[in-house]
Amino acid sequence: MKRVKCRSLIKIIDKTVVPAELGIREISSAERAKLDEDVKKIVEEVKKLGDAALIKFTRKFDNASLRQKDLKVKQSEIEDAYRNVSEKEVSAIKAMKERIESLESRILEKMATEVQINGIKVKFRIDPIESVGCYVPGGIAAYPSTLVMTATPAKLAGVPRVVVCSPPRNNGSVNPLTLVAADVCGVDEFYKIGGVQAIAAMAYGTETIKSVLKIVGPGNRYVAAVKRLISKDVAIDMPAGPSELLILADDSADPRLIALDLCSQAEHGPDSIVGLVTTSKGLVQRVLKELSEIVEEIPRKEIVIKALRDK
Repeated sequence: MKRVKCRSLIKIIDKTVVPAELGIREISSAERAKLDEDVKKIVEEVKKLGDAALIKFTRKFDNASLRQKDLKVKQSEIEDAYRNVSEKEVSAIKAMKERIESLESRILEKMATEVQINGIKVKFRIDPIESVGCYVPGGIAAYPSTLVMTATPAKLAGVPRVVVCSPPRNNGSVNPLTLVAADVCGVDEFYKIGGVQAIAAMAYGTETIKSVLKIVGPGNRYVAAVKRLISKDVAIDMPAGPSELLILADDSADPRLIALDLCSQAEHGPDSIVGLVTTSKGLVQRVLKELSEIVEEIPRKEIVIKALRDK
């Protein structure tokens, strides 16, 4: 098998440049207007047609044919998921959840403060909202870590209804590790819906999906756009996505760790922007060598190559 020559994919710059010279540009106003218009049309159709629109767009964008009764993940699917993951993977999910809980519990403690001013005691009390929707990218790839990082804080805060939406694979199933993560984190409802239509469903509700009070989680530029659009009606965390990563490193840095970090963000999608800034030409060569080896080993090789080449 011919190994990918990463040097031919990556722009190497040895001077101060502006983004235009790197081939990186912001989305134009015309492109943004078209994006926003496309997103708005999908949202309006979901609001008007409900589940029928979800089924239509899932077939169009995810190439998966679902019936109305298939939209919500069943308990039997979660049980099957456990049979398709290793004990090591389940342990990793549980360890991740425990670490996030440890951090988030400390944050909650710090937020619940009490101050006294001129003899008047003021106490800040943190109460959970009634429902949260977590968007977890999926389909071809799987991001169980995103599920853990979004659902765990909500459950720890005492949110009584935590909903997850994630796109299905072509056969209508969800990645088993993502389902296991949902079970470990105590997610209350899981729906096989992705993209703009998922955010719209959680924001405004359909026959199957009841609306939520806040939506969190990352996605591509379409997900970011729809979160901006619905934020006038529903609270959001932030319009996160697509992925961007810039690593600053000197000659002492570990080239393999840098290469792994670049690939882990590049594989999120062809819109991902990743880069390395360093004072060491030697480090650049070592990172390129590691990239050439790593790219050959990862399942989403073509997406990583496209992100490295184009962005």
